[in-house]
Amino acid sequence: MKKNCLLLLSLCFFAAAPVVSIAADKSNPPDPALTLIHALGCKGCHRIQEDGGSLAPDLTQVGSRLTADQINSQLTAHTDTRTKGFMPSYSSLAQEDLELISQYLYNLR
Repeated sequence: MKKNCLLLLSLCFFAAAPVVSIAADKSNPPDPALTLIHALGCKGCHRIQEDGGSLAPDLTQVGSRLTADQINSQLTAHTDTRTKGFMPSYSSLAQEDLELISQYLYNLR
């Protein structure tokens, strides 16, 4: 009987944990720009802060090197021949999304 009670309490504890986690996420929603960056797969090649790949430039402090307009331009029209077209153009993204990403990256200084 004692083992059954302990098992039941354990199950209740673990079952309640996701509910607490979901409630915490609602109070601190993710940054929409960061959500776009994840959805587009940018971190597959670029490092941003402490996460990401190393195939392309580190974007952690890109705002200290480029303006928001320059970042936007890099996202829509890649003229750097060193990448040989490896990075896709994001000119088909909504202007609002491009601005969100550009401002987010610009603020990484």
